[in-house]
Amino acid sequence: MPASDCLANDYALAGIGPCIRLVGAQPLLPVLQAAMPGWPLSECPLQSTAPEICVWQQEDGFWQQAPALPNGMWLDTPVSAACSVIADLAGAFLHRHPEYIGLHCGAAQINDQLVIFPDSHRAGKSMLTAAFAAAGYRVFGDDVVALTPEGEGLSLGVAPRLRLPLPASLDAEFRDFINHHQGPSDDRYGYVALDETLLVSHGEKCPVGAIILIDRADSVTSPQLTALQHGEGLWQLLKQNFADTLSDQVLVAKFWSLMKHVPCFLLRYADAFQAADFVGRELEKVMNARPSNDALMSQDLPATGVAALDRNDQRCWHACQAAYEYPLGDELFVIVEEGGAIHRMNVTSRAVWALLQHEALTMEELSQTLVAFFMPVSLEQVRKDIAELLGQFLAAGLIEEPPRR
Repeated sequence: MPASDCLANDYALAGIGPCIRLVGAQPLLPVLQAAMPGWPLSECPLQSTAPEICVWQQEDGFWQQAPALPNGMWLDTPVSAACSVIADLAGAFLHRHPEYIGLHCGAAQINDQLVIFPDSHRAGKSMLTAAFAAAGYRVFGDDVVALTPEGEGLSLGVAPRLRLPLPASLDAEFRDFINHHQGPSDDRYGYVALDETLLVSHGEKCPVGAIILIDRADSVTSPQLTALQHGEGLWQLLKQNFADTLSDQVLVAKFWSLMKHVPCFLLRYADAFQAADFVGRELEKVMNARPSNDALMSQDLPATGVAALDRNDQRCWHACQAAYEYPLGDELFVIVEEGGAIHRMNVTSRAVWALLQHEALTMEELSQTLVAFFMPVSLEQVRKDIAELLGQFLAAGLIEEPPRR
């Protein structure tokens, strides 16, 4: 071992208890304390059995072991070690509280409601979280928020962590805020030091008021907030959670009642600080906006690489018996087999599904029926779309030919 156990100190956290041992690695303690000020570590008696998360000081860094790191990991700086340890502490908290679902998202409190923005690769959720703090809103975290069975978000008390170096195009006021609130940092990451007025403490809860999907694009001249179907929010929550042991069927049941009442929006922006200020001012007005969905084809059935039916296909089709159906606004989420995959249907694919549940129909009969509802869409366009949709349905196991009499 790089350090003797006589140099060990154990620490506890609210909601977990004794959970981490530092062996000769006490210099890491102030970094952890600064990175998670809302979830303070407290020294506890040395445990007879070492906690699952252990960190040893090495001459040129730290060595960490945890359930997620059974073979251990070498970390070269105190900040990189803190990043790894905090991720494992969040995992330990969610493991200790299976009634919560961990969401991979940023979150800020606006008008006594929680606005969450699920992770989207390199979309800048951490920067956006820090921008909400700079705009004067309390943040629940930039990486993990726990969702309670009652549909409330629960803060872990961890400060936002930004990727360094900061973008050169960063708003001057926002850059000043970050510099004034500089926490522990290295060449790759830096924590934003927030006090209790801007960072919600561990265990505090707030009802979820909106889900915002984020799309950062340099070409956007001013922030744009667009109302989406409720199903967009549900779909993101299903994809951005840490409940690896729960089936999609269980997850959709947990999220469904929440998503019936929580609006979902798309935020497109270039500047995070401008976007946070815009959302804070505009959210109350746009919460009442009604989403629209003029698309004919389903977006979340397996479209890629799935062959459309031949336009001359004369076979009759009927819907397979569904194990579960979850209507949400104009959309429908279907699970065909117990414990099977979730299939998301928009307004048109849902209409086709309903027709095929009622009776077996050919592609032409479906096209003739639907064209009356989507005028002035041409019959030829509907035939093309239905051929593609039925190809997707067939690939997903949603339809079958009726038995021959």
